[in-house]
Amino acid sequence: MINQTLLAPTTRATVSPGSRFVLRGVHLLRAYAHADRGNVRRLAQEYLQAAELNRNNRDYGNAIHQANTVLGLLELEAGNVERAESYLVASAQTPGSPQLAGMGPNMMLAKRLLEHGRVTAVLNYLTFCGKLWKLSFGRLWKWKLEIRRGRMPDFGANLTYLLDPHSFG
Repeated sequence: MINQTLLAPTTRATVSPGSRFVLRGVHLLRAYAHADRGNVRRLAQEYLQAAELNRNNRDYGNAIHQANTVLGLLELEAGNVERAESYLVASAQTPGSPQLAGMGPNMMLAKRLLEHGRVTAVLNYLTFCGKLWKLSFGRLWKWKLEIRRGRMPDFGANLTYLLDPHSFG
């Protein structure tokens, strides 16, 4: 369940608009982590709408990436593989952020799509990620090579980056 104390009127008055934008992301990630699927889709769509009003916020890129990744995971859970693929691509259609440039994008949706045999979509996603992840140190190249060889890459910490509400940036 979402921590409603973060939305209390007294809290809102003391939180800047930019911080409220970031809190939307925290709420989304908490709901997803707690399997609150009833709220997750709504929160992800609201986060995308808020992102459009906060294009100059340093977390704009995170919002686009996180919301689309979560929406894609929801579609995959519902068996809508093609829609999940479109959200994967949309998650990389962002100008980036300090977190995406340094730690890299989340790979959970990519991994799950690979498990469904969607190699081309994931390879395209990794190519898009090359524009976002300035410090990949060859990981994207290595992951693409592994996929082309028919193997599942070890995505390591990129399976949790930007989806774990405790590491949200």
